[in-house]
Amino acid sequence: MTLVHSPLVFVCGHRKSGTSLLANLLDGHPELSVYPNDLALLYAYFPDFIASHTDSGERRARLRQVLFTDLTERLERFDPPLTLDVGKMVEVFFASLPDAKLADMGTLIARLMAAYQDISGQSAGKKVWGVVKETSIEIYAAEILEWFPEARFIQVLRDPRDNFAALAAGVKSYYEPMGEDRNSTLASLLHRARLGLRMARLNVVAFGPERYHLLRFENLVNSPETAMKSVTEFLGIAQDPALAAPTVLGASTMGNSFDGEAMCTVRASNAGRWRDRITESEAQTIEFHMAEEMEAFGYAPVFSPVEQSRAAAEYYKWQNYAYFYRDRFGKTEGS
Repeated sequence: MTLVHSPLVFVCGHRKSGTSLLANLLDGHPELSVYPNDLALLYAYFPDFIASHTDSGERRARLRQVLFTDLTERLERFDPPLTLDVGKMVEVFFASLPDAKLADMGTLIARLMAAYQDISGQSAGKKVWGVVKETSIEIYAAEILEWFPEARFIQVLRDPRDNFAALAAGVKSYYEPMGEDRNSTLASLLHRARLGLRMARLNVVAFGPERYHLLRFENLVNSPETAMKSVTEFLGIAQDPALAAPTVLGASTMGNSFDGEAMCTVRASNAGRWRDRITESEAQTIEFHMAEEMEAFGYAPVFSPVEQSRAAAEYYKWQNYAYFYRDRFGKTEGS
């Protein structure tokens, strides 16, 4: 079997910045084939897992789990569950896949998208683009363009204060069971969201606006028609009514907000509400660490440099002890 997929568009941005919303808005467009789950390969498999697991059996088992078990579980969370022959996708994906290609990300992503398009009946000849979504994939943009020279990117940007508010809403229910408390969620944002915003600035310069499109979350939820028009123009596809409603495999979706809001349409209820959702010291700490990136994209700091520095110093007390301090005083005498 010859595996063929459409040219790829990668939707990227920090977690809880609106990447799922954008992918779901694109899902129903007749010229697009949108993969119905996060890619996951570029953190759950590459590069650390394959570096420490050279056995081909272990690699195949990991791919099956990361790509297909996770996809099945996601589809089953819908009510009613969404229908997709994942078992057949597994067969197509692994058919004639040599061991030598198990560490080749370009080959694996291409086979995954080709298997999905084949099984779902979305012919590559009829779809202008295949759409793949993964958070923070902007960090890998240069590598991805080596794998897929025709690829394009749409990076969703969000005010990091609002971004943290969205994450903080899920600490108790989602992140804490995985060992991530509110302070470590903030630490992750300061590192990864800042890196993502800096990559946005550099990637547009490096690859050009014809291949790299920036979309502010605030524009997407406040002026969705205008925002989606910028996306269709970037991709060279027609405007379509389907772009107004988020779906997965054509089924309406409530989104993945931690706030418990049932919404099958685009809503701006949490845009700009960080003052009501996080503490002043958390916002001040974010501004201290991310002021340059924020200002580059129109997210103006509201606190003074003195307020920012005091909050950042206070946060550092936890951060230093949690990540950098090693207790050399805890050794017993003579040890």
